Amino acid sequence: MNEDNLCSIVWSTEPTRAEKLAKMSDAEFNKALTAEFDSRLGLCQVQSERRVFPLTMRYARDFVTERVALVGDAAHTIHPLAGQGVNLGLLDAASLAQELKKLWHEGKDVGRKRHLREYERWRKAEAAKMIAAMQGFKDLFEGDNPAKKLIRGIGMSLVGQLPGAKQEIMSRALGMRGRLPELAKSLVNQD
Repeated sequence: MNEDNLCSIVWSTEPTRAEKLAKMSDAEFNKALTAEFDSRLGLCQVQSERRVFPLTMRYARDFVTERVALVGDAAHTIHPLAGQGVNLGLLDAASLAQELKKLWHEGKDVGRKRHLREYERWRKAEAAKMIAAMQGFKDLFEGDNPAKKLIRGIGMSLVGQLPGAKQEIMSRALGMRGRLPELAKSLVNQD
């Protein structure tokens, strides 16, 4: 098979369906995957081992405690739509570094919980927004409900027609909008 025709697919579905898909032979799975994409990808053929694991949204009650700050998946996990967990984690790390640098320059103990609370408030708010958005997308794109299909179609059409809408959505998804740490701002401003 030509390398240009290879892709990695994350197929998110309900647990009972995932179980059925996992038990299928490669030939049965290939047919199911091809059908899922309405043959738009051509005949799909599995090239590697299939894996199944549950996806669970988690959000730590506290992102900081005395001498500990959680970042990335240690603080929050979200549905893996468009790799947002990675982006969120990188922004957590950059935000924490910025806060630690500020505290250090102010001569404060960088490990004190009360000094780390600004990082916690900042990143909990950003994580909550992303979790809500990804859950909304997941709920909208999950299933074959005719009303959802209609809303999806209208929404996708509007996004394609409204000037700048697609770019704004992509910028937000990539972590290039909202309250950004200085390191991320410098990367955004390079473009």
